[in-house]
Amino acid sequence: MLRSLVAVSAVFAVALPLSASGNAVVPQLNARVTARSISLIDANGQRVRVLQQNSYRIVVRDSSRGQNFHLFGTGVNLRTKIPAKVTRTWNVYLRPGTYVYESDRNAKLRGAFKVTGVPPA
Repeated sequence: MLRSLVAVSAVFAVALPLSASGNAVVPQLNARVTARSISLIDANGQRVRVLQQNSYRIVVRDSSRGQNFHLFGTGVNLRTKIPAKVTRTWNVYLRPGTYVYESDRNAKLRGAFKVTGVPPA
């Protein structure tokens, strides 16, 4: 009985994450750009390929002076500056469509993902 209760509690904790104030927690995505790579991963460490329409916090770690992280798509056009090594946090609302992230200096450093559906209730 106790195991069942713990399992059910865990499911609800994952399904409805709340902050201390009772508001829904904004999912975080982690972006990284180096001199040779660019990536966008979710909280589970998986490459972002498809997301639900929703608000997201994107933490960008740009550790290259020669590259940058540029995210653009429906209603979004954000970038880090090329000559600076920086960490930035962007709060964005992603709507249905295709989003691209790339370095403005290197066409090989590029990725994309799709946003579908309606925001979670």
